[in-house]
Amino acid sequence: MVIADENSGAVPAQSDRISIEYAKGFFTDTGKIVASPIDWNGDDWLKAGLVVAATTGIYFADTDIKRFAQRNQSSAGDSLASLGNALGSPAYTLPSLGLFYLYGHLAEDQKARRSSLLAAESLVISGVFTVSLKLATQRPRPQISDSSGKWYASGLSANDISFPSSHTTAAFSLASVFAEEYGDNPYVPPIAYGLASLTAFARIYDNKHWASDVFFGGAIGYFVGKAVVSYHTKGNSSMMILPTATSQGMGVTALYRF
Repeated sequence: MVIADENSGAVPAQSDRISIEYAKGFFTDTGKIVASPIDWNGDDWLKAGLVVAATTGIYFADTDIKRFAQRNQSSAGDSLASLGNALGSPAYTLPSLGLFYLYGHLAEDQKARRSSLLAAESLVISGVFTVSLKLATQRPRPQISDSSGKWYASGLSANDISFPSSHTTAAFSLASVFAEEYGDNPYVPPIAYGLASLTAFARIYDNKHWASDVFFGGAIGYFVGKAVVSYHTKGNSSMMILPTATSQGMGVTALYRF
């Protein structure tokens, strides 16, 4: 819930500068996402149900998908996988966002600054959710386990945090932000989501993740990115504006649903 007082002129933040308010947004937006199911409507619950159902369906096909991917290795696949892994790695994405922000600063391009900062926030918030699930589920990676049904490994290690895929989460968290911010260009969304899908392919191809890890990780990144952009956008159609009256005067209450 965001309160905007007409007298004060407060509106959803248009984050395009690094500041204390921008840093605070990481915490406030995370809280909004966590609390958002309270305000979900039927369509929202349907979307959540479809994600869970799809993940479950893919889960039962995990072993077959793994075997298919490992039987069909090639030099072309290796090259695509290398690119996909880089696109989902913070070691590459964070410096790239920094350079994009620097470009926006030097060129006085507000959209570039805003997009890079929202993408960074989306990357961090979605990463927190993903890591939390990894530690909670402790699913062995396919490279060390032939059974996709094994969970809660006896010892916590890098090989026991397969679900969900953090690389795929990162890739889709960035893709959804740039697809929203530059959606007026018809080429940007398909390119953004296409590159993110390449990361998903790479994680399965390299036997680092089960297909269900990848799908659910991508869903986390996608919805977090969409939510972060919406929290910082005026007049978003997914926000319901209601009039309010307080002792300080008239205002509006904006309820966001995703």
